Amino acid sequence: MKSDVRDKTEKIIRENIVLFNSFKNVYLFGSILNINKVPNDIDILLIYEKFLSNFIDEINIIRSTLEKLSGFFIDLTVLSVEEEKEVKFLKRINKYIKIK
Repeated sequence: MKSDVRDKTEKIIRENIVLFNSFKNVYLFGSILNINKVPNDIDILLIYEKFLSNFIDEINIIRSTLEKLSGFFIDLTVLSVEEEKEVKFLKRINKYIKIK
């Protein structure tokens, strides 16, 4: 059941990948990857190369679309390529699935 949630979420994101056109990379991380735990939300990391003035609108569309399709609260972390390198976010979380 728990991996079904992860698989379903990954499928939903891939089927709606156009929502993420402004982002260089998209990663799933957090409790959704723990097979021993039922997730209470879905954590997604979005990495961009160039800041766009409409990011807030795009992020709101991504969140509302994925929440409607998955039935889970969507927690988005948004970093630039440089910010991710600086804080080593991916290295610190260690476990993730690269979607894009």
